[in-house]
Amino acid sequence: MTNFLLTGGGTAGHVNPLLTIASALLAKDHSNKVFVLGTRAGLESRLVPEAGLPLLTIDKLPFPRKISFSAIAFPFRFLQSVGKVKNYIKQPQINAVVGFGGYVSAPAYLAAKQLKIPLILHEGNALPGIANRFGNRFATAAGKAFRSAQL
Repeated sequence: MTNFLLTGGGTAGHVNPLLTIASALLAKDHSNKVFVLGTRAGLESRLVPEAGLPLLTIDKLPFPRKISFSAIAFPFRFLQSVGKVKNYIKQPQINAVVGFGGYVSAPAYLAAKQLKIPLILHEGNALPGIANRFGNRFATAAGKAFRSAQL
């Protein structure tokens, strides 16, 4: 039995591949368990429970792109999210984190690194987002749909 934490959300581009991989992991070995990390507001908040999967949530935390109060508060909020994800990883003893990008993924990537949990990235876009470019620095493995995608 392997416990997986799949992380990604916000849009169908992150959620649909996540649900496909979740289904494949469960079909491959019925003793596998899949948990999904997302937000309360993204597309995953509806689709993940409809698929019968447990949804663990953290707050949406966009990377700041200019100087503002949000940018100053970002490091503290980010580390708070990392701590919450670390607790999620420890409770069911997650064996691997699989990331699909989106705002919710970056804290999970850092939590996996800190807990020495394998991190696998899925990049389905020709132009990878900030979260997957960040996570690729310490990913165990990464798959991409486009050869030209620069992780």
